[in-house]
Amino acid sequence: MQAVLALVEPQSSGLAGNTLATTWDPSTGAVRFFDGLASAPSTVTANLATPTPAEQEELNITQFSSVINVSGRAVGVPGTVRALERLHAAYGQLPWSSLFDDAIELAEDGFPLPPYLHSVLGQSVSGLPRCAYPDIGARYCDGDERKPIGATITNVELAEVLRELRDGGPEAFYDPNGTIAPAIVERATAGPIKPQHDDDGPAVIPSLMTLDDLAGYQAIEREPLCLEVLRRTVCSSAPPAFGGVALLQMLDFLERGEVHRSNPGSLDRLHLSLEASRLANFDRREHVGDPDFNPVPVAGLLDEGYLAERFALFSPDQAIHPVEPGDPPGAESAGTESDASDEGGGGDATSHISIVDAAGRAVSMTTTNNGNFGSHLEVRGMVLNNAQTNFTSLTSISPGKPVNVMEPLKRPRTSMSPTVILRNGRLVMVVGAAGGGPIPDFVTQTVVGVLLDRMNPFVAMSQPHYSGQQITSNCSGVIGPPSEVESGTPAADLLEDLRAKGHPCARTATLSSGSAAIQVRGSDRYVGAADPRRDGIAMGR
Repeated sequence: MQAVLALVEPQSSGLAGNTLATTWDPSTGAVRFFDGLASAPSTVTANLATPTPAEQEELNITQFSSVINVSGRAVGVPGTVRALERLHAAYGQLPWSSLFDDAIELAEDGFPLPPYLHSVLGQSVSGLPRCAYPDIGARYCDGDERKPIGATITNVELAEVLRELRDGGPEAFYDPNGTIAPAIVERATAGPIKPQHDDDGPAVIPSLMTLDDLAGYQAIEREPLCLEVLRRTVCSSAPPAFGGVALLQMLDFLERGEVHRSNPGSLDRLHLSLEASRLANFDRREHVGDPDFNPVPVAGLLDEGYLAERFALFSPDQAIHPVEPGDPPGAESAGTESDASDEGGGGDATSHISIVDAAGRAVSMTTTNNGNFGSHLEVRGMVLNNAQTNFTSLTSISPGKPVNVMEPLKRPRTSMSPTVILRNGRLVMVVGAAGGGPIPDFVTQTVVGVLLDRMNPFVAMSQPHYSGQQITSNCSGVIGPPSEVESGTPAADLLEDLRAKGHPCARTATLSSGSAAIQVRGSDRYVGAADPRRDGIAMGR
């Protein structure tokens, strides 16, 4: 599936991206979690926007502008193929070499340009229309105009990469003496440096990544985060992802707030959901990063007493203001500098897959280039990620300890929340979402809709969205999490009511998600759904 997604959803995910997966095996009852997040290279500067000393001297600047986000410097060491390797080793039934032929054929024969990809191509990023980025325009545009919906798109370069992966295994991707890794490094590090867009095209800020960085990359199996909540066992992503922590906290807060007593779409439901999200937002910003570099107080953040203490701040009549991070058991007390960015906040630039196979094994996999089209660089038909934009800016307005600043080989945190849900040891749901920073909100809303409101998964994920996961410098005079509702939906009609409850920076937002879920009903009935906001569908056989 990832091989095909790399072809037909190139804006969202691909072989040169990063991937998280949560799995469940009925034969063992084990839930497992695999971390294939892209990492920083071994050489970094103090911040993504900080030039090297040589660049500062040559260019007479001390900081790059936001164009750094769509350049080679933003590319993280890709983790997707290593994650797929770990998943195949753990669960694969078919030979690795049999998994790529369908994608190869589709890449060579072509596929019709889908509506969502067409929409993304019409957007601008960092001051330029997408078709103005040469690597994107060459394949998906005719001059300054995007190709029309239904136009045939081929990618013979990607087909050749897939053949090499098929025949050479995962090592073919990372081998410094092969053809794929050298091509990635060559494209990402290409110069000459040009720190701003100009009439000749986009800025060029080369990567600091090396072949050794790719050769040394490994996916990591970590303990999934699981919590007993809503009379189920909910398991999701572990740090460096903050999505799992936020999801589990929000579900706990909603249960404490007796969310089942409110009606979907009501003001009471929206107020409670936003307050849960805003509290979880500032906790994850304060405490969650790469655990291989900074301890993360996961047990404390999900501690019964701590969650009760946090929820005691909630009032059904008045929004919390200002929102402050909590102090969970096990949190380090040193360091309070501003440290966080809006990780994963670049729109729904991610793919999600929920699967249950014939043997009942489940996988929830979220996979991404980070921003739409990542770095806007392509090599051998693969879009290169811009995962390093998820590191903390040193000038960030967010609360937090320096748990997410850029460091050599560190993995930036992410909102991705691939989730499986069990009851009495049996699978009841597989769920996850695309959608940037609000991903935990989208998953929470779908879970509550299905498990408590008895909606089918399609209806649950089609509801008007909300989110408290962003941050603004002026939330009624202080730094705070805005209360966002999906524009153009009935939720937007409740803005004034939210303000009357004291939500100090309530606003509308796009909140375009890409959810996918499977509900298990009884022993042999599966109900699947894909988000109507995206191009996906539910299929079974």
